[in-house]
Amino acid sequence: MDGFFNFKFIYLLLHLLFKTNLIMKKITFLLFFLSLAINSQTRNVTFSVDMTGETFTQAYVSGSFNGWSGTDNPLTDQGSGIWSVTLPIADGVYEYKFSYDNWAASEALVTGAVCTITSGGGNNNRLLIVSGSNIVLLTPPFGGCAESATNPGPHNLTVNVDMSGYGGTIGTAVNINGENYNSQGLGNWCGPCVPLADQGSNIWSITLPLEEFTYQFKITVDGWTDQESFTAGDAGTVTNGANTNRFIQMSGDKTINLVWNQPQTLSSDEISQFESTVVNNPTDTQWTIKTPNTRIKSVQIFNVLGKRVYSVSLDKNEIMIPAYNLSSGIYIAKIQTELGTKSIKLLRN
Repeated sequence: MDGFFNFKFIYLLLHLLFKTNLIMKKITFLLFFLSLAINSQTRNVTFSVDMTGETFTQAYVSGSFNGWSGTDNPLTDQGSGIWSVTLPIADGVYEYKFSYDNWAASEALVTGAVCTITSGGGNNNRLLIVSGSNIVLLTPPFGGCAESATNPGPHNLTVNVDMSGYGGTIGTAVNINGENYNSQGLGNWCGPCVPLADQGSNIWSITLPLEEFTYQFKITVDGWTDQESFTAGDAGTVTNGANTNRFIQMSGDKTINLVWNQPQTLSSDEISQFESTVVNNPTDTQWTIKTPNTRIKSVQIFNVLGKRVYSVSLDKNEIMIPAYNLSSGIYIAKIQTELGTKSIKLLRN
């Protein structure tokens, strides 16, 4: 009996170890694929800065993605005053600036400059949005904006607002209220000064020429009869004192699609790093989109209700998009390139 007992004990022990080993293999397998999923959300972001005129030993990029460390992410001297680094950064919204010699000095960015955002603490930083693709950022001068040198504007801003969720009554108009810059802009918070046009189906829109600047704004109804209300930290907003508003950085032509009182999910559209032009806009035959400094990977066309009406993948600097089979109205083209994405407004006669 003792021998039988020992044999049975050993059998049960081996059986348990075998099952445990299978479980551990399954756990290891799952952890492996979980790590792949996590890593797949990390993008390569290339930072560069022109340090001409600065006296220093080592340049760094410091931001919310590295705990504002003054030494974790050194840049490499590329010659001619240009320093750069490529970092793996997870999808998300970050603030950052360039510094040198472990915070011996950092950029003194200007409030309202097109490349900056002012946080609740009154700090002026650069904005980084990582979303779905690798990014090669423009090369700014230390303390300045690259956008102003490459494409100074003015630029066209198209705002489309879905008011279907508004529970009140719209008497006269839906308005955009926001900052002015150099006596032009978004009405200087005046109330009824900048009305949007009713496009039907609860969509209201407007296109405005704006100088380069980071504008704060919100959507209102009948002047200041009603207005959007946001909480500090909501996506696409900035808080200064008691006020939390939307913001837009006008570094190029942009189209933003908003939903009344809903925070905007920021994307790399807001920091598109490439030039684009549209030939024949408006048209009743075809649009031609050109991107001279990067190759187009895909184009999607949406109507004002958000329905996709056209989609194509390619690898060229130019594309012709047929318009003859589309109804008259406003369309939004989302262009994906090697340098990120942007949205532009198309008009069909």
